[in-house]
Formats: sequence, structure tokens, C-alpha cells
Amino acid sequence: MHRTKGGSSCRIGSRHGNLGSHVSGGHTLIEENIEAFRRYISQIDSELLSLISERLSVARRIGSMKYASGKEIRDPEIERRNLSAIKERAKAIDVPPELATSLFEKLVDESVREQRALDELIPNRGISGNCVIYGGAGGMGRLFAELLLFEGYEVVIVRSSGAILRYPDFESTALPDECELSIVSVPMSITADTISRAANELKCKRIYEICSMKNHLKETISNVRKYGVEVVSLHPMFGPEIRSFKDKPVIFCGSSNTAFKEDPVWKAFASRDARLMTVDFEIHDRLMSYILQTTHALNIMYFTLLSNSGFDLLDIADRASPICERQLENARAVARQDPQLYFEIQKLSGVRKGLISELERAFAELKKALEDDSGERFEALMNIGKEYFKGGGA
Repeated sequence: MHRTKGGSSCRIGSRHGNLGSHVSGGHTLIEENIEAFRRYISQIDSELLSLISERLSVARRIGSMKYASGKEIRDPEIERRNLSAIKERAKAIDVPPELATSLFEKLVDESVREQRALDELIPNRGISGNCVIYGGAGGMGRLFAELLLFEGYEVVIVRSSGAILRYPDFESTALPDECELSIVSVPMSITADTISRAANELKCKRIYEICSMKNHLKETISNVRKYGVEVVSLHPMFGPEIRSFKDKPVIFCGSSNTAFKEDPVWKAFASRDARLMTVDFEIHDRLMSYILQTTHALNIMYFTLLSNSGFDLLDIADRASPICERQLENARAVARQDPQLYFEIQKLSGVRKGLISELERAFAELKKALEDDSGERFEALMNIGKEYFKGGGA
């Protein structure tokens, strides 16, 4: 160990070493450390509040589902089981059980209050009009059915079998004579035909399509609009498994947010605190080629590479670095998705060929950088990435 002239060893953090004597800008290191921990506690507090907000948002969604299905708001037995589990979990991580149960009892009470408020609010909203959802029995269709029922719409769903059902009791019914809006929530490959069908079957003011890619619908949308039917293209950036709409991005294809301020579906998402934004129809697919197609493709290549590697998943996962852990989780999430949906996202994009060329160029750049023994090309690539991520808040 290095010693000073006087023979004593360096004493980092000792009572008589740097920690006790070093002064920087009028503050000792101890004071600076305390201040750093206070900032960390503030960060934790902020995260706790965000989680509480998320929990209440989920509770509101559960409340609207309970309303739709006619379930009671409170279930004392479930509440007892949950609180018992909280006590055990608190003991396991050295949190006083009394503190944990007190906190969670308050959260449950607030959740119940929110759900009761919904139970009173929904019937008093009156009838907003009729809504027909094609594909309403599927995941995204049910999500929209729940959302619009909450907004006061009488919801009818049309299943792929042709059955017409009232939501939420799923009793057989007929298409309404008129409807305020219709949602097309079917596979991307049959969305164009379904838009045309909705325009012919319904006397409807607006038809909404929710495809992940839009370019293949352009001709159909143009044809339908000739007959006075407005088609709104939107893109929820999530699947039906979400627990709440809070802060979830929803893209409407248009020139500006103000163009949609009176749109009923925009307002419905806004009432649930979704993050709403607009993207021009013409650039939507190119933007999605980087947000969806590229990320899906890279993850598919990654888990294909792993499956051909000869290593078991546990061989890799047990030794994974933090970055590898995140990559494994992303790849696992992609592998669990609907293959047909993910195929259509790749296949129906209007920019697929261009994206493949861009991926090939990016790989060629990396390959060339690795062939340069000096490392300068590789460093240049890393610096390009560093500069890119400085600008977008990512």
C-alpha cells in the first residue's frame, strides 16, 4: 500500500483522513454525502408517488371493468388476503408490518373511493350515442369497448364470426340504425375490407382504424371519404394487457393536436390521462419502422442467434450483465407476442425494403469498424450514438 512521507497509509473515509478534514465550497464531505442521500430520498419519494398514482389509475380501470360486469366494488375476503400477504412481505424485507398495513389500508380505501365515484359518474353521464366495434371480442376491441362504455356510449360488437352482440352482457342484438362512431379492431390484413364494410353497413359519422401500419389503407380511406364518411387513423402504442391508460402514448394521424380537440375518442383517452400526440399520416409508417419494425427485427435476430448458439438460456441469464438482462427481457417480450401481428407489422409497411437496406448498411458500418485495428472507426460509431442520445432526452 502506498504510504505518505510520515509512513501512515492513505485513510480514505477515516475519522482523521480526508473525510474529516476535506472542505469543498464550505461543506465537508460528510455534509455533501448527507445532501446526496437526501436527494436520493427525494428521488425515491417521487418514485413512490408515481407508483401510488399508477396504482390509483389501475384501480380506476378495475372500477370501470367492475361496472361493466356488474360486480360489487368491495370484496372483503380478497382485501383480507391481500393485507395478509402485505404483512408477510413486509416482514421478509424488514419493514414494520404495522407501517405496511397502515399504508396499504389507506391505499385500498382511496381505491374504493375512486371506484365508487366512477360507479356514480358513469350512469349520470347519459347516453353519448351508439358505437359499433368490429372485432370487439378481441383484446384491443374489448379495451375500446370498456373505454367508450365509460364515456357513456351504447356499445355493440361485431365478431369475426358475424355475431352481433351488446357489450358488456354479450347478448345478441342488431346493428343500430345510426351510430356516432365505429372502431375497426381487426387484423391489419383485413382492416381495409372492414373499413369498407363498416362504411356500407352503418350510418356512421366516424370510422376509426387502429393499425400499427397505415400505408396499405391509403386507397381504401380515400375511397370511403368520397362518400362522406370520415376515417380517423390512430395508433395506441400498447397492447390490451396494459393495466391503465395513464401516460400511455396514443398517436392520431393529423397535422396538430388542436385538430382533434373535439374528437370523442381523443377526449375519451384524455379523460384517462393518456399521452396524446399527432403524427402526419404520410410519415407514420417511416417513424414506426424505427419504433416497431427495427426493434422487433433486432430482438427476433437476437433470440434466433441465442437459440442457435448451443447455450441454454440459464447459461446466459445467470451470468448476464445489466445491459444483457434488459436485452433478454426485451427479446422475451417480443417472443411472447402474436406472430401473425408481428409478421403483418413487418410485411405491410410501406417502407420495408428501405428499412432492410438501412439495417444492412448499419451492419456493414459495424463490420468495417471492427476490421479497423486502430479502433478509430469503432470509437466514431460509439460517439455518434452518444451524440444522438444527448439530444432526445432518451
